[in-house]
Formats: sequence, C-alpha cells, structure tokens
Amino acid sequence: MNSLKTIFTEILGLQPEYFEEFYKELHQKKLKKKEFLIQEGAVCDFIAIVVSGTLRSYVQNKEGEFNNDFYLENYFVSAYTSFLTQMPTNCNIEALTDVELYCISHQQFQKLIDKDANFLKVAKYISDHYFIRKCKRETSFLKNSAAERLEMIRKLYPGIEQKVPQYHIASYLGIKPESLSRIKLLTYINK
Repeated sequence: MNSLKTIFTEILGLQPEYFEEFYKELHQKKLKKKEFLIQEGAVCDFIAIVVSGTLRSYVQNKEGEFNNDFYLENYFVSAYTSFLTQMPTNCNIEALTDVELYCISHQQFQKLIDKDANFLKVAKYISDHYFIRKCKRETSFLKNSAAERLEMIRKLYPGIEQKVPQYHIASYLGIKPESLSRIKLLTYINK
C-alpha cells in the first residue's frame, strides 16, 4: 500500500489524511488463479488496486477471447467504463495467478468525492492512467508493426513476459502465438 500512499502524497500532493481516509474505505479481496473479479454482464461497482498477482481483461465473441488489458502489482483494476456509467460491462477480468487486491466501492468513492473535492484528484489520476493505456494500445494497432507493439507492451507492463503466458500476450498484440515466437526470435537474432 506504500505505492498508493505515494500516489496520494507525492504525485497528487495531498495530505496523508486523505490517504488514511481513502484507506479506511478499502476492503481486501483475494482471488485464486482463474477466478473472476468481474464477468461480462455484471455492473462494476468497484475500483481496486493490485497488491500482488496478475490479472487480465478480455472480451469474448464467437471466434474466441481477446485480451485488452493486464493488471500487475500496484495497478488500478476495474471494468472502468462500467464503473463510470454503472451499466453492465462487456469484459471479463480474470486472475492469471493468485491475487490480492484492495477495493473501494463506487458508492464509497463517490461519498469521499462529495465530502471533499480533493478526492477528484484521485479519480482523475485513475481515469488518466486508463485513458493513456487505452490510447497507446489503440494507436499502436493503427500505426505500429507487431514487433513495435511488442516493444510497447514491454514498456507499458514491465516484466510482463515473466508474469503472463505467451498466448495471452499474443492475443493482446492481435497476433498468433507462433507469430510472437518468430518476432522474439528475430529480435534476439538481430541484437
């Protein structure tokens, strides 16, 4: 939780009391590997911070599953569009490992914001991070090769290749696992 306290006090410039007040509203949640944090069709009524473990977000259609985000230690996790709109989500968030999280409900977060507008800084920080990650991914699909997208994911999610199976990374990149293996081999040979 030190990283969350750092966000409050050093990055956002809030007094430690704001972190303490926010922290009081958090509740711990543990997931086993392959357990869902949320599934398609449910309304997301929380934002969580990952204390340990790794999760993936994916959408599903008749052709299969398509990863669209990963959540590593110290990342905020939520079906964020659903959280903001309080409408059902179209994604699933699944634990890839055993996971420990701390969650705050939509209602409790809103109460904090209503009580003190300084909590809007926290909401903006979370929104900005989601927005930037989504924009980087969208732009990479429109502009970059698969090899360049692989470099982007390495920067966006440090250490991901040690935490997430290759076929999930390939899905996120929009390529087949065999193509990812070839890209990695070519990158290694060209070094």
